[in-house]
Amino acid sequence: MYDWSGGLVWVALPASDNARAPQVRAAVAAAGGHATLIRAPAAVRAAVEVFSPEPPPLAALTARVRHSFDPHGVLNPGRMWAGV
Repeated sequence: MYDWSGGLVWVALPASDNARAPQVRAAVAAAGGHATLIRAPAAVRAAVEVFSPEPPPLAALTARVRHSFDPHGVLNPGRMWAGV
């Protein structure tokens, strides 16, 4: 299903243990986009990153910004990306 005048695509896939994340993220990245896991069983959400992995320079920037706002790491640790 397309949304936002074609800027957002929602995809419902058959159930799997990894939400087909590697295939979906590879296809979306090839088109210049990113994928976010919106709905899945708890076991899948525990096994698959919700957001596409960030490139290392952006991940480092994200960690520094987060640390500046939350130096003790008490606000939703690991909620967005593992280790952040």
